[in-house]
Amino acid sequence: MPEEESTVGGANGAPEAAAGAGDTMTNAADIIATSGGGDTWYSLGSLLDKGGPIVAILLVLSVISAAIILLKIFQFWSAGLSKRAFVEPALDKIESGDLASSLEVLKKQRTPLARAMAAGVRAKMRGDLRDEDVASEIVRVGTMEIGSLQRYLRWLEVIGNISPLLGLLGTVIGMINAFQSLEEAGTQVDPALLSGGIWVALLTTAVGLIVALPAITALNLLEGKIDQVRLSMRDASARVIAALHARQGPTQSKAAQ
Repeated sequence: MPEEESTVGGANGAPEAAAGAGDTMTNAADIIATSGGGDTWYSLGSLLDKGGPIVAILLVLSVISAAIILLKIFQFWSAGLSKRAFVEPALDKIESGDLASSLEVLKKQRTPLARAMAAGVRAKMRGDLRDEDVASEIVRVGTMEIGSLQRYLRWLEVIGNISPLLGLLGTVIGMINAFQSLEEAGTQVDPALLSGGIWVALLTTAVGLIVALPAITALNLLEGKIDQVRLSMRDASARVIAALHARQGPTQSKAAQ
């Protein structure tokens, strides 16, 4: 009978132990997530209160980064960088000698690629220019278009680079303050004083990384899209020159006859 009682008692005690462990984990999570007046550490007021001016600077940088990312997304979307359907019809009209119709096809498009190709066609329509001159005009306009797409990307690079450093600076300053508090406490050292100072100091590093990660990710994705546009312009430049040669071939043969 005693064995049965112990078995039953053990079986009944298991749920109680599990419940007790769950309560302990919940309390620990609450202690980690809250501080002071019960505000979660990731709330805006708590961040500014605990992190100080470093976190305030990082929050300003996060707003700037988000604004630039949204602006570039809208710019890339409105520019239609993925559109390529107009290239073949425009090249076909150039090969057939109808430069005016080719220019009309390109004018209907708002993409940087179309504007670069249109610049080459206009250069050829202005006079009997060499292929090098036509290619130079395409490169000139293409460079301006690429520069427009790259505008403000340098800000994302700067924010992505300095945000972790600012967070690390805040952590170092916080650690210095925590150890100064320990020194002032003398022999009456409270472990909570040190642990509280450490987690507040690490808060700035966390905020710095949170600000830097989206900026760096967006920067790499946007630069990858710009590289695709740059390659498309190089390909279009070569194809426009080849189409002009194809147009000149039949003309020259007829003249010779």
